[in-house]
Amino acid sequence: MDKVNDAFTLMCSHCGRRYDLNSKVWRCECGRPLDVILDVRATEFRGLGDVRAWDFTMWRYMKLLPIASSDNIVTLGEGWTPVMVRKLYGVELILKLDYLNPTGSFKDRGASCLISHLVEIGVDSIIEDSSGNAGAAIAAYASVAGIKCRVFVPASAPEGKKLQIRSYGAELVEVSGDLARVSEEALKESEKAYYASHMWNPFFIEGIKTIAYECVEQMQGSVPDVALAPVGSGGLLLGIYKGYKELVELGLIDSIPRMIAIQAQGYTPVYDYMYGSHGSSPPEVILADGIAVPRPPRLEQIVKAIKETKGDVVVIDNAEIIRAFKELAKLGFFVEPTSATALAALWKGLELRLIEKGESALLPLTGIGLKAIDKLTQISDVIFR
Repeated sequence: MDKVNDAFTLMCSHCGRRYDLNSKVWRCECGRPLDVILDVRATEFRGLGDVRAWDFTMWRYMKLLPIASSDNIVTLGEGWTPVMVRKLYGVELILKLDYLNPTGSFKDRGASCLISHLVEIGVDSIIEDSSGNAGAAIAAYASVAGIKCRVFVPASAPEGKKLQIRSYGAELVEVSGDLARVSEEALKESEKAYYASHMWNPFFIEGIKTIAYECVEQMQGSVPDVALAPVGSGGLLLGIYKGYKELVELGLIDSIPRMIAIQAQGYTPVYDYMYGSHGSSPPEVILADGIAVPRPPRLEQIVKAIKETKGDVVVIDNAEIIRAFKELAKLGFFVEPTSATALAALWKGLELRLIEKGESALLPLTGIGLKAIDKLTQISDVIFR
């Protein structure tokens, strides 16, 4: 336990307040999100020789994750997902197939680390709010850990995702309105149980950062020029950024990819913060429901990561999502609409000269298409036109 506590600190990046790693807190007293800070000088990890080579999950990097004992790990085999390289549109595409995680999305990485941490600190009842994928992941891992779980979701969330959450034994609470309204309702109940929000909890991001670790190992040390990340609460972008940044600090790589945030029409807080109001309204059918987040708690951190890496933000509409979904399906990748925004953003990035031909780009494919089958069926006439 001491070695873990020496290497990791729980800290508010806004006010600098520090907390014991085992504190049952989910945000700082000042109201801002907390971060898990890794001191690379204190970690025992020195290179690929220190991975758990026999462990083909994200826990092969356990020395870089803030869990003290392997006995507390709650795993379903998440991570170590395939990387496929395709040269298309003049760009080397590095497709990270994270929709092949156990519950069908990249959120399993965050859920595994978060629930393992909650086991370690003795939490037995939790509340989560989600558009669907994070709720399903947390419900699954909480079930394995024997932790009671309530998940608040928008009533408009895909029926498949709601069914998946209930299947794991979690209590499903449907709320009318967008994700901001859902979060408000969940917070009202948070005094009754630990608030295990993927939007707030830093241990969730700790799991997601393993995407970067895996990509570096699987690509034999090479780093893409740019990484595109659909951004709702921002955990994916911040996790990828954090993973690459830690590897730079460890001296294992020399650079961090330019981070390009992807936002959906009508839900553009990152774009609005950087450039002023985008002015778009939500479409009648919100295809990219996974990133329909109006007020991400880590907005300033997202923008800081973009600017620090000389990245940018693009906004994608439904027509672009459908085109990208169809193109990915032709390549053999059946993903949900939110995941398809990554390819749409690549096209827009090339058009806006944010990405140059000859560069390499990481495209995480974040969720499997079966999760959105009802929504895809609803627009099938457009897909097969």
